[in-house]
Amino acid sequence: MSGPLPSSIEVCIVGAGPSGLACALGLAARKIPFVIVDALEAGHNSSRAVGMHASALEAIKTVHPQLADRLVSAGIQSKGFTVIDLHERLLFHLRMTELAAYTKYAFMLLIPQHTAEHHMREYILGGGNSIHWNKRVIGVKEAADGVQYELRFESGEALTARYLIAADGSKSFLRTFAGIPFIDPYTKKVAEPGKNDLSFVVADVVFASPLPANVPRDGPQVMVGAGGMVLTAPILSEDSAGASVQNDNLFRLYLGVPDTPPRAPDAPYLQAILNARGPGSHLKTQPVPQIVKVVESSRYRTRTALADRYVHRAEGGAYILLVGDAAHKHGPAGGQGMNMGICDSIELAQAIEEHRKCAVDAEKAGAHKAVQIMDAYSTRRRTVALRVLNMVDHMTEVEKGGQGWGAYLRLKFLWALFKMPFMNGIFAWQLGGLGHAKKP
Repeated sequence: MSGPLPSSIEVCIVGAGPSGLACALGLAARKIPFVIVDALEAGHNSSRAVGMHASALEAIKTVHPQLADRLVSAGIQSKGFTVIDLHERLLFHLRMTELAAYTKYAFMLLIPQHTAEHHMREYILGGGNSIHWNKRVIGVKEAADGVQYELRFESGEALTARYLIAADGSKSFLRTFAGIPFIDPYTKKVAEPGKNDLSFVVADVVFASPLPANVPRDGPQVMVGAGGMVLTAPILSEDSAGASVQNDNLFRLYLGVPDTPPRAPDAPYLQAILNARGPGSHLKTQPVPQIVKVVESSRYRTRTALADRYVHRAEGGAYILLVGDAAHKHGPAGGQGMNMGICDSIELAQAIEEHRKCAVDAEKAGAHKAVQIMDAYSTRRRTVALRVLNMVDHMTEVEKGGQGWGAYLRLKFLWALFKMPFMNGIFAWQLGGLGHAKKP
């Protein structure tokens, strides 16, 4: 239960997903007053992101080391993942263990997003903070004092804050209010909704026993070709108390689809895709895994897009600050979305701490320095996002496969590239995101 919503606060985080929760963790560690509001009635339980990389775990460790350890214990430590073609020929096996010299998180942590959020919320609430659900933002304006924004909620309440954190997703109300467009990072033009969108299905399913040997239980496998990926990733289930427990046949599926799928794809729809281009579909030495239960399924469309800037400053000095999906959009390849959002947010908490310390003197020297701090956050995180979006787009092209010579040569080139011993370490470094960490 949350207490009454305050009428004024220094920081208001709009959105209680992984990005908003990570920002709250960073602010709580610095003892900066904040509230979190969300339009939902409670935290979601649907299938979304499934992987945390070393970059996100290292970022969380800087503010809550015990939480990072708890997250690790609640997931599956995948030492790598495998990419195969339709005929199940190995293209490459990425070894995340190549990162062992740089981090103790030399793996991809397979943990459903809602499980990660559950543990993050526990740490926030355990620190005496509240999450205010059912608070849909319907209006924003600059407050009369000129140094705050005023939020109005559908519930009739209002709140003023100096810093508004837009963690409210790709359709962000706050980003729209601030007039910050999503742009195509390659053409530099405003990204058009529906243009070049990619369709995906995400589902948590239980496979029949015995599980075919060509469906790994210890890490993700990506099958490429025939126009879209088929990814299988083992995940842990939860008992009635919310503890993670092993279930050898519970898997997360990500499926690239060429058209618009049903809103909640059922077992026959998912099974038909596996039969056509999943494990065992083209090489008949192993059966196709059979779905006996769909725990959760959904569809989504996405495209590559990047906010034109991450910071909007009002005339009086109040700020709207973008993190996570409100700031960038891309496909699921490489499992980067939740990780970038967490890193955005924990870095933003540090920027807010530095910004607050800048005293505004009569000559406005302090104010100028304060603006530079926020601009630096925007520039650095946008630079990181550009690199990651470029990597994800290249991975997506590989995952699409295709039937022509171009697709064939692309896969052959990838196969040859990973024969070079050093390439595994380079790609693990990029995927794990360690090169994007902000230096102290």
